[in-house]
Order: sequence, then C-alpha cells, then structure tokens
Amino acid sequence: MKTPPFWGWPHISDSGSICVNDKEGLDYDPDDFEGVLGWLVCEAAKLLHENQLLSEDKRLQAFSDELEGYLKCCGAKPVRCDALLANSQQLYAEVRTHKERARYVSTVLRVNTGSTSTSSTQQEKLGFLDVSIQQLPRLRTNLDPEWRDEFLSRLDSSQYDVALSTEYRGLVLRTANSYGAALVLVYWGRKQKKDEWQAHTYYLQRQDRDYVIQRTGGSTYDRHVVIAGLGAIGSRVAEHLALAGVKKLTLVDHDKFSADNLGRHLLGMDAIGEHKITELEKHLKNRIPGLNISAQKAHINKFLRKGFPQGTDAIVLTTGNSPTERAIIRRAYQEDWPTLIVSASVEAWGLGGHAIAMRPGSPGCLECLYYDPDFQNPVAQMRTSLIAPGQSVTRQLTGCGAFTPYSSIDANRTAMLAVERVLDNLSGYSRWAGKIEQARQAGIQPSATYRSLAEARIPLTLEPPDYIQPECICCSN
Repeated sequence: MKTPPFWGWPHISDSGSICVNDKEGLDYDPDDFEGVLGWLVCEAAKLLHENQLLSEDKRLQAFSDELEGYLKCCGAKPVRCDALLANSQQLYAEVRTHKERARYVSTVLRVNTGSTSTSSTQQEKLGFLDVSIQQLPRLRTNLDPEWRDEFLSRLDSSQYDVALSTEYRGLVLRTANSYGAALVLVYWGRKQKKDEWQAHTYYLQRQDRDYVIQRTGGSTYDRHVVIAGLGAIGSRVAEHLALAGVKKLTLVDHDKFSADNLGRHLLGMDAIGEHKITELEKHLKNRIPGLNISAQKAHINKFLRKGFPQGTDAIVLTTGNSPTERAIIRRAYQEDWPTLIVSASVEAWGLGGHAIAMRPGSPGCLECLYYDPDFQNPVAQMRTSLIAPGQSVTRQLTGCGAFTPYSSIDANRTAMLAVERVLDNLSGYSRWAGKIEQARQAGIQPSATYRSLAEARIPLTLEPPDYIQPECICCSN
C-alpha cells in the first residue's frame, strides 16, 4: 500500500493528524460535542481540498513555514541554540554519551559556535548548509542510508562536498521560509559505512536575542542605556529594557545586596552579600542571550568623573537620592549632554511614583518640579509630591537603619514609567497614584496633588510646557 503523502502537506503531521486551527484562544461550546465534531470534519475536509489545489512547489513552500513544528510532532528532540548562525562560522555539537542496554548512545544537547555551556560534553564539528525545501527528502526522527542517498542526489556540487566532508559529524540544514528560516540538525556522530549509515533528526530550539524578542511581538532597539542605581526600581528598569530588546545596558552601582530588600527587589536569597551589579548582570544574561552589558562597580558620581559617557542614548537615574540626581542633571544641562535623562522615584506607603524625562538644551527638567519662588529652603520637597510636607515617612524595625516602606509592585509600576519614557525617547513627566489605605494606617497625610490625581482632576502625564518654570536655575538659561 502506498504511503499517504503526508510529508510536504501544510498542517498535516507525519502520522496523518490534521491541524485545522493554528491559532490560540479558539472559543467553542464545551457541551456541544456534535457541533464541534461536525465543525472539525468540515474544516479538515476544507484544508485537504485547499492543499490538493496547490501546485507541489507552492504546497512545499507553505509547508516549509511549519517544518520545525512537523519535526516536533514526529518525535524529534529539541537542541538548544543561542547563537545566530551564519555560513562563515564553524558550528559544533555539544554531545553527551552514555551507555544504554550494552551500547553507547550519543545525544546532542546544544549547537554552538565555539564555546560550550553544558558540562560533561564533547565538541563535535558540524557542517552548515542552506537548502531549499525541495531538496529535502521526507524527514523522520531516524534516517537511513536510503534517505542519505536521496538527499545527496538533490544537492549541487558545493553542497555535496560539505555533506560528505569527513570532518563533520552532522549537518545543520537551514531552509528559508516566510518567517526567516527553519533550522534542522541531522546528526550521525561517528564515521559509518555507507550501507550502515544512520542519523538522528533534531530541531533547533533557538534562543538567540533576535528570535526571543520576535516571539514577544516586539522589535529590537539599537540603543545604549545607562542605569544608575540598581535598587528595587533600577533593577526592574534594567530587566524591562533588556526584555524589550534594548541592545546594550551599562549598569552603575556600588552597593551590596541586603536581605532587608528581599521583599521588593528583583534579586533573591542567593544574591545576599554580593554586589548588586554582579548578580543583576548574571540574572539579565540568563534572561536574554546575547545582551550586551557593561557592569560598572562604582558610585554614579565616580562613573561620571570622566564626563558624559559617549555613545549613550539615555541615562536612567534611580539612585533614591534626589540631591545627587539634581546635581547630575544640572551638570548635564551646563555641559549640554546629547542624551535623554530619566529620573524615577517612588513614594512611601503605596501612594505613587514619578518619572520625568528631560533632554539638556530643552526646558522642562527635574529642577522645575522643585522650584518654588515663594518658598526658599535648602531642604526642598518636590512640589508635585504625593505626601504632604513636614512628615516623616521612614520607619525602623531594629532600632536603627531607617528605611522607606514601599512594595515590589510600587517599584515595578514606577520602573515601567521610566522604561516607557526611554523606549518612546520623549521628554515628559509621568506619575501614578495608588490607594490611600496604607498611608492612612501609618498616619501619613497625602498632598493636594495626590487628592487631585485620585479624583482625576489633573492628568497623570504632563508635557514639558505644563510644568516648565521660566526661572528654573537649571533649564531656563
């Protein structure tokens, strides 16, 4: 009996299963068995009919879009690959060998371009071939000499030489499709006689930065952002920017992580006593492969001694020290730094948070939020603060070591304001106002600004003309 032509037919697996809907979130009545079954049969018949009408080339091209998914349904195993692959690179397979039923079995764990990341493995060279979907015979989990002969017969002379090279233990096959390309590994391991040749098929589970970001529906940002202060807010700014696809981050901090901050920081127990910058760098590199991180273990003032960091597109200040940030921003305006600067801060007891983005040379800066010609006092408070002046918001649990109480949610909401300003690359002032219950229980009175925000009498977001102070000592010159 002739094998049904399941290979090369879109939305049909090797076993003949038909996928009639490749979309998430399909809604149906779970109790209408007859109706759902009837719909499935009709959709399957429609799909088969549409495939039948296609020419073989068009059918294969449509099938190439789902080649990796097809192999997964066949039982092929995934292989990690966190590097962008190119013809100019030498590829390797990280292989682990173990004994199974009196024979040795080799399993590929990862494909790399020269550096291993898994222990107890050996590096084996792989060839790399760009092939069309028409050049691929029917792929299965295990391949035999007949498949090899058919594959070789479809290659041109240059491809043929690579496929038969004795230095390779397998081939990574890249097949172009409408999404970029499908990546398949055919691995045979040790040298074998032609009539005894056997190989295993793997699909490459890509983890390179571009692919990971594409899976989010976003795109990469070719930007360099400096983040100063890696506390609860700054660490989340760094993570969100990394996940958003920002190309390079420079992290600046000199403090060690304390157990006191476990309740609201991104880092966990394994980071206690270590420098925040070192632990956050490890965390981010584990989250997004290929992320470019420069870790500067220093106070922001020391980092800026040499002047404006060249090649920087944005600087985010999340130090929790407003005098330091105001001094930096004044300097940036005096020296006309060519970058966006964002300052973000959180208010105690869940009342809210702020993020102001400014560009030296343009009016509208952090100092504008402090400037008050009728109230000259060296101990200043933001005019837009959400807490009424003259109150102590810090607390102590051990008799010394005051801290400002706010939660991880407060930190994250504030971080997102800063992240949005960086990604939009626009000046402006954003804030959020939380609930008042915690503040009331702590005996904290909200400010008039908080009440106006809570009652929606003033907007959460302001453009520079809405808060510019014409006599600001920083940006009015």
